[in-house]
Amino acid sequence: MPQHLPYPVLLRSQGASFVALGFLGRLPTGILPLSLLLYTQHALGSFALAGLATAALSLGGAAGAVLVGHLSDQYGHRVVGLVATVVQTAAIAAFLTWCRPDVPLAVACGLAALIGFANPQLGAMARARWSQVAAGRPDRVAFTASAMAWEGAVDEVSFVVGPVLATTLSAVAPPLPLLTALALAWVGQVGFALHRSALPALRHGRLRHAESADRIDWTVLVPLGIAVGGVGVLFGGTQTSVAAYFTERGEAAVAGLVYGALAVGSAATGLLSNRIPARFPLAARIVVFGFGCALTSPLLIVAWDAPSMALACLLIGVMVGPTLVTGYAYAERISPPERLSTVMTMLSTVGVVGVAIGAALAGQVVESHSAQTAAWIATVGGLLAGVAGVAIPRRR
Repeated sequence: MPQHLPYPVLLRSQGASFVALGFLGRLPTGILPLSLLLYTQHALGSFALAGLATAALSLGGAAGAVLVGHLSDQYGHRVVGLVATVVQTAAIAAFLTWCRPDVPLAVACGLAALIGFANPQLGAMARARWSQVAAGRPDRVAFTASAMAWEGAVDEVSFVVGPVLATTLSAVAPPLPLLTALALAWVGQVGFALHRSALPALRHGRLRHAESADRIDWTVLVPLGIAVGGVGVLFGGTQTSVAAYFTERGEAAVAGLVYGALAVGSAATGLLSNRIPARFPLAARIVVFGFGCALTSPLLIVAWDAPSMALACLLIGVMVGPTLVTGYAYAERISPPERLSTVMTMLSTVGVVGVAIGAALAGQVVESHSAQTAAWIATVGGLLAGVAGVAIPRRR
């Protein structure tokens, strides 16, 4: 039995439409934070108020993610994906209409929170669908490893392409990024919800295999959540410190490209993680690559220009990729098929919260010390991921 599955074989199992819609449907999530920030600043003339609206978007997303994941398990991907997209796109349209100086800020923040709350959680749905396909295959373990690695890479690419689209389109017309996100939601999210691979409601059952878990193993899932949250802290700390560093130097335009190197490294090693030998236990991988994040993060502190900072981000990403892929792969292994969408959204929510915490802490350190000192927050996130890996129970 091969230890890894070639990606062409993996992708053919679901078809080109699944791959294309899975990417397009995730782009709105990557576009929305920055596009909402830029549009609010244009409409209200204040970055402080724009930051509040963006924070509401993130908080709404964190609040709604697990509920949407649970409902998609309970009632099926089609119904929940369609309803969530309708609510989200209606909220985007309302935000474009009501984000004005003569309308109370609470209205804009409430609509921003609703946009995040109604995110269809397409990534979690995609991972659940891969898991169901894998359950009926003789090469299930290799198939699942490649599927989780692929989805991790798609996540990374969408979070790089999204902000680039947001800044480029905003330069043409401030409302254009939000309108683009709305259009992509109707194409990608609706298309993915209606795709033939969509999982039905629980009453129709889920395909199981001999090693399917009967209940969620919380002794493993909690440390996994802490590890993913630690990586989120690393992301938030790195993004904020890099942005502040280049803003202080009057080179804010290059910050996005430099930070994008982290996603490049993460996507590359994430795709290669399906080739890690099976004898290297999943918990041990989180320990090794989590502490690897902590060891590479201080490179941000000694970097002196854009190329050296980009190299630091790239090396951090090399360690981040396998950490995240392994976290989701392990979660798939210890979760019942009937609860997989819920579990995956729980992990992604913890990651989003971690990003918010890391960004907030780094912002405080930037104000009180310096941008490069704030990069220590990224090291804290890596240490948190590594320690969480140590806490995962060792089992055969």
